[in-house]
Amino acid sequence: MVEVFRNWDQTLEQYIYLHRFKDADSLLTCATVNATFISFILLFLLVIVYFFNKKQIYLYTALNAAVINGITALITGVLKISIERPRPYEVNELIKTPLINSGGFSFPSGHTTEVFAIFFTVWFLLKNKFWTALFLFWALLIAYSRMAFGVHYPVDILGGIAVSGITVYIWLKYEPLKRWFKQLNV
Repeated sequence: MVEVFRNWDQTLEQYIYLHRFKDADSLLTCATVNATFISFILLFLLVIVYFFNKKQIYLYTALNAAVINGITALITGVLKISIERPRPYEVNELIKTPLINSGGFSFPSGHTTEVFAIFFTVWFLLKNKFWTALFLFWALLIAYSRMAFGVHYPVDILGGIAVSGITVYIWLKYEPLKRWFKQLNV
C-alpha cells in the first residue's frame, strides 16, 4: 500500500513538472525564490492598514502570523531531518536538475508551510474576503511552483499545508498573545 502511494506521488510530481506552463517559469521563479520576503511584505501591508484605519485586528493578525511562521519553521525543520525524504530531482531521471536551487530534504515543503501558515492566520483572524483571497492566491502559487520546479512532491505540499493548518488552529485556540496584545493598548 505504501509503495502504491509512493508511486502515485512520484508519478503526479513528474506529470506536474513535465506539463507545467513553461511561459510562467520566470514569474514562478521570482515568486518562489522570494517567497519569504514577499510574504513578510504582505504582512507589513497589514501593519500599514492598521495605521491607516486603527483596527487592531490587522496588527494582531500580522503579529500572530509572524510568530506562527517561526513555530512552523521549527516544526518543518525537525520533520525534514527526521524523515529524510530525498527531493524529486534526486531520484527521478526525468527531473534532471531543478529549475531553482534547493537543499536539504523534501518533506514537508517549508515554503508551502510558511505561506499557508500566513494564509490560515489571515483567514481565521481577519475574516476579510479580499485579504483571504490575496493570501490564498499567494499560498497556492508558491505550493504549485515547488512542484512545477521539481523540488517537492504533492505529499510534501500536503504535509506543509497540514503542519501549518494544525499549528495555526492550536495557536489560535489558546491565543497566547491576546492578553499581551490588549495590554499594549495599540
